Amino acid sequence: MPAPQETLARRLRLILAAEVVAYAALGVWLWAGRGWASVVIAVTLIAVGWRAALVLATYALAWRHRSPVPPEHRRSALMLLRHAVKEGAAWSASYAVLEPFVGRVMGDDRPPRASGPRFPVLTVHGYLSNRGLWWAFRRALEARGETVWAVTLEPVFASIDVLAGLLAARVDELLAATGARQVVLVTHSMGGLVARAYLRAHGGVKVARLVTLGAPHHGSKHAHLGLGANAREMEPGSPWLRALAASEAQGLPVPCTSIFSVHDNFVAPQTSSVHPAARNLPLAGIGHVSLAFSAAVLALVAAELDAANADALGRGAAARR
Repeated sequence: MPAPQETLARRLRLILAAEVVAYAALGVWLWAGRGWASVVIAVTLIAVGWRAALVLATYALAWRHRSPVPPEHRRSALMLLRHAVKEGAAWSASYAVLEPFVGRVMGDDRPPRASGPRFPVLTVHGYLSNRGLWWAFRRALEARGETVWAVTLEPVFASIDVLAGLLAARVDELLAATGARQVVLVTHSMGGLVARAYLRAHGGVKVARLVTLGAPHHGSKHAHLGLGANAREMEPGSPWLRALAASEAQGLPVPCTSIFSVHDNFVAPQTSSVHPAARNLPLAGIGHVSLAFSAAVLALVAAELDAANADALGRGAAARR
């Protein structure tokens, strides 16, 4: 399969270049009358300010359409502010460094060669994202001995069913490269819907387990502001979501765990991440992008990978009796 075009990465680099040019022009104007201190202060305030404003806007919309927070997951305003700052940092790191320069931070897009009996892990990003999102997560999983392949699925605004077809090719490619018989799918955001669409079309023969992080299983109010066919499909109550749910009336073909935050700032209402056929694990005080950088989320995903491999060993032992 040909390497992805990484179109989003190129567009993000263009946006960053335009931002740098604008800062340079502002700096020349300020330096002439006010000196370097004014330049540094102004550029820093603008660079941080517009990103902070954007993240806070996502929280404002999520608050408007929020789900009730169970008592055990309630947090103080000060603690939520701290988590919002972490979300801003995660968002900035992802969209200013990791995703624009995905080729440098993640290496080439070739599937890894497995060394060991464990299922390889295939990670799937969400809307307006690419494989750079998984930089920290991949490093942590590989450190514990997992074989991980982070892939980019484009076109950016394509239908989720189109992206599911691309995922099918990636699953086959990873299985061929590793010699494994199944993969574990770990997804973020819309990637959970892509994985479910893949399972609807291809079944679960090649998938041992599905783990979704912050998936809008029932859509998100934020999707009304998005562009593209996939955004329309993620609108709550969309015909696409209804058809997907109807196809799962008898359950999912593989074990599924939905990990999500009751304070998610992109999936609203937050209970949209609750899937009736999944093991649902709610967390508190974690932003949407931060799910891919959270130590608590990583521990839960690691436990799911261990369970998937233990189940396979148990089935193998039973078959040999």
